[in-house]
Amino acid sequence: MNIQEYNVKDQATWCPGCGNFSIHTALKMALSELNISPSSTFVAFDIGCNGNGADKINVYGFKGLHGRAIPLAVGAHLANRQYTVFADLGDGACLHEGIDHLIHAVRSNYDITVLIHNNQNFALTTGQATATTNKKKSMYGLSDGKPEKDINIGELVLSLNPSFFARGYTGDLKGLKDIIKEGVKHKGCSIIEIMQACPTYNPECTPQWFGKRIKSVECTNEIQKARSNVIITDKSIKVGIIYKNTKLPTFYDSITNRKNIKTELVDEVKQYNVKNIIKLLD
Repeated sequence: MNIQEYNVKDQATWCPGCGNFSIHTALKMALSELNISPSSTFVAFDIGCNGNGADKINVYGFKGLHGRAIPLAVGAHLANRQYTVFADLGDGACLHEGIDHLIHAVRSNYDITVLIHNNQNFALTTGQATATTNKKKSMYGLSDGKPEKDINIGELVLSLNPSFFARGYTGDLKGLKDIIKEGVKHKGCSIIEIMQACPTYNPECTPQWFGKRIKSVECTNEIQKARSNVIITDKSIKVGIIYKNTKLPTFYDSITNRKNIKTELVDEVKQYNVKNIIKLLD
């Protein structure tokens, strides 16, 4: 597919230097190189800066409620598995209202790709702290610093024994594109954390700051090694396909009553005459 097929007339309106531009472009590049057509792609967008991309890409896109992009994506996938399905959401939505959906998507191993934009703040609402914001960091509304501990997305996901976890970086467009491609090709729930620049509300994390810390790692199927690779220090943030387990069955493949059924659920929807039910209610 030509990457132009995914373009629309409207221009994205993120802040200059925002990492969303890279994520947006990497997604289109990945779809193009995998030859997945716009009409075969569904992206569930969340509320937040990332959600402002919902009408800026030529795919089937739907903006759901805050923190609910993952169940929306799961429903679309289970209804019609012929679509390539993404959930696209920020660290705030994912780890606050949506943390239960992340946990159960990994546990169930739905065959979707989850893109978590991690800019360490609620940027759309002027920079409040999220669960990934470093403890003691001063943020809007917390001038004395965030009091709680932060959550490492990689450590959380790996504690659930996932089938796929990767971490990308918006300053490496090619690397991020390749990670997304591998996530789509993986049969199972692919969780991709994306370390994202936010020049407006997280200005300390400049490209130069990231450049001194980003280090690539090789994929492993050893969970303990993967856990050591997701640890973030002041000197090291490891990126790449960090963990993959191809032996875990997907949720759909685990449903006994769907064995050997060729049709999709969407094909089985029928119209039913409800007149008699309505009469009973009169």
